[in-house]
Amino acid sequence: MNEQRLIVAHLQRQFEAAFSGSRWHSLKAALKGVQPDEATWQPPHYKGFSWAHGSIVEILFHVAGDTLYQLDYAFGERTLTWEALQERFRREGGDLHAAQRLLDESFSLVQSYLSALRDADLARTYRAPDGKTRTLGELFQMLLEHWFYHAGQIVYVRCLWAGIPSQS
Repeated sequence: MNEQRLIVAHLQRQFEAAFSGSRWHSLKAALKGVQPDEATWQPPHYKGFSWAHGSIVEILFHVAGDTLYQLDYAFGERTLTWEALQERFRREGGDLHAAQRLLDESFSLVQSYLSALRDADLARTYRAPDGKTRTLGELFQMLLEHWFYHAGQIVYVRCLWAGIPSQS
């Protein structure tokens, strides 16, 4: 039996790059040296989710939380809610360290699910949170893009922070 894992192995490497492997574009690289006051700073005129104000902590919670939420829909019991994620995050401190722990957990879970798959499994479908049918390949591609996008967003927020005269 040919249990091809070329695409899955590529996805695993790409998630490693998005998490910490890329020194330029990974979430961990974007967070290197971030201080608590920088992590909670809210850029002026930010417009996003109603619960978010553009801080690095909120961005990181969003990335990690959405990953856990999406994976629960694709592989889990489909019982995880944003309210439960927010409550857990608050209970664990609601700070940069709590967000980083959630990110670490989400990365481990992504790698765990990918480790159990073969390339052919990426064509399997599931019902996504928005009610649409998607493939597992589409799920992992979306999550990967989401991680890189928000790593860049964190870098941008850090550049704004660094540009404030009292922060330089």
